[in-house]
Parts: sequence; C-alpha cells; structure tokens
Amino acid sequence: MALLKLIDLHTFFDTKKGTVKAVNGVSYSVDAGKTLGVVGESGSGKSVSAMSILRLLDGNGRIDSGEILFDGQNLVEAPMEEMLKIRGNDISVIFQEPMTSLNPVFTIERQISEAFLIHQDISKKEAAKQSVEMLRAVKIPNPENVAKQYPHQLSGGMRQRVMIAMALACRPKLLIADEPTTALDVTIQAQILKLMNELKKEQGTSILFITHDLGVINEMADDVAVMYCGQVVEMAPVRMIFGGSIYSHPYTEGLLTSIPRLDTPHGVRLEAIPGSVPHPLDLPEGCKFAPRCKYATAQCVSREPDLVQMEPDHWVRCYYAEKEKRWAKQKDTDSPAQSQIAGR
Repeated sequence: MALLKLIDLHTFFDTKKGTVKAVNGVSYSVDAGKTLGVVGESGSGKSVSAMSILRLLDGNGRIDSGEILFDGQNLVEAPMEEMLKIRGNDISVIFQEPMTSLNPVFTIERQISEAFLIHQDISKKEAAKQSVEMLRAVKIPNPENVAKQYPHQLSGGMRQRVMIAMALACRPKLLIADEPTTALDVTIQAQILKLMNELKKEQGTSILFITHDLGVINEMADDVAVMYCGQVVEMAPVRMIFGGSIYSHPYTEGLLTSIPRLDTPHGVRLEAIPGSVPHPLDLPEGCKFAPRCKYATAQCVSREPDLVQMEPDHWVRCYYAEKEKRWAKQKDTDSPAQSQIAGR
C-alpha cells in the first residue's frame, strides 16, 4: 500500500529568463515500510520533487499542478499550519551536507530536543534525555558527552549520524534522504547505509532515498525511479533495474555501464554518457535524452515518448525499450537522425 504518491506533479521556478520546469509531470509512489531510490544526474529534478512534498521551495518556486498524496491527504492543498505539523513529525529530511544543516551556535542536545519540544508535549529535561537516547540509537559512542558538544567538534560521519537522529526523533512515517552520504568516505558511507537499513527495519519507516550513485541504490532500495530533465524515464523494482528485465531506458543503461567494475579488463575505458544534461530553458522538443542517446532515431527527435508500462511494475519512457531490439538496430553516427541530433 502506497504511503506517498506523486501524481503528475509539475513544479516550476519563475526566473528573469523564463520558467524553469524543474519537475515536469512526475509520478511515483513509496510503499509503507519500503525504500524508493530516486536516481539521476545533477539537475534531473530529484531534490526538487522531494522538497515539493514538504513544500520547501525557494521564493520563486511553485507547484503548478498535480497531487501529492501522503497517507490519504493531498499536501498540495494542505494549509501551512498543517504542513508545519507534518514537517519533522510525519515526514523528516536528512540533507546532503550536515555542516550546513546543523546550527553551529547550539549544542547537539538542543538541536535534537527541538523536534521533541515542537511536536510532543514533554519537558525540556525529558527532551534532553530522549535526545541522548536517539544518539545512542544511531550508535554514537559516549552519547552523553556528544550531546553537550557543538557541530564543529564532530567528524563528518558523526554529524551525519546526528542528522539521522534528528530526523528519526519523532518516528516519522516517511524519511527523505537527500544524498546523505555524498560527502563521506566509502567506509563511513557503508556504516551510514547499514544504520539506515537497520533503523528502517526496527521502526518501519518508509524511505525516499535520493542519490546519483547506482551502487548505493542497489544497496538500499526496493524500487527505483530514474529521473532525467524533470521526468521519470524508468520505474521498476531494483532487481529489474540491475539486469533482471529485457526492457530498460537507454539512460539507465548508460548509468549502469559507467559504473566501475572489478571484472573490467585492464586497459578498457569506462563507457561514459556523451554530452551533458540540456539547459532547463532550452530542452529538446522530442525525447529529452535523444541528443545524448546512441539509439536515437528521427522519431525520438520529433516526438516525445510517453511513460509506458512494459511489464508488471515496470515503466519505461522510450520508443526502443526492449534491449535486444535496440541493440540490433543501433544506428551509426553517420545516420540522418544522428546527424540531425548532433546539429542541435
């Protein structure tokens, strides 16, 4: 059963040069007790779609249309007083960089206590006690001492654990993790991912996990939504994304082939996706990925494909979603369609 469901969400930003369609018709859902991984390059709309859920947008941002159904309630239409009750209580966020999210002039104890004091009817003494317990829950050694310290006195991994403790303080139904391991080394990253999986099992919290790292997605997610240029281009259970299906989007294929592997022969270069994400004010008319796609044809350039269900629980936005067929019909770089794309 879906705890969260985004239905045809459009989130725009009004700028002096025009309207940026950061999220342009996104639909995905997070089931209760499950993890949805949202993956894509920078600028694909991952974080904006997540921040739209809590309506934490910049001053020039707005939800133009669509629905955000959380536990049966449409958050797009919810009054701000209701959103303040939901933020940090029913839905919490772990941001990308803990040093910019933690207040440098307040102790760790005071910052975690704030969540308890706002959303629960308890005393400051009890809030401080529960803050220490939350630090212990995220496996911080000497939590009583750490609670009295300031953010700059902690390492990056410790600060990220504090952020997780703050986010889980009120036992939220949904946890939004916005690239929470990007700034950490691989050893600490593995510890944080293991911790989040353990806490999810213990508390039954659903997780919306945003990252650009498919390796992390394979470790964390039950289902995956691949985003590109403000749209979902593929959505499926994680086993299908990692080779368990005859269908895929060429962008997903490109992300997978660009991951370093231990069994790659010596001297063989990784296959990179050519080009870069188009400017949001100058998007292609047809398929948004066509200018970078080695399988693109004239049809891809002229008309945008819909997100189509290829098999149960597997949706792809591509005219050539079947892997074997597009590999067999792959066009060389001198084809008319590729020349048209290259000239854009």
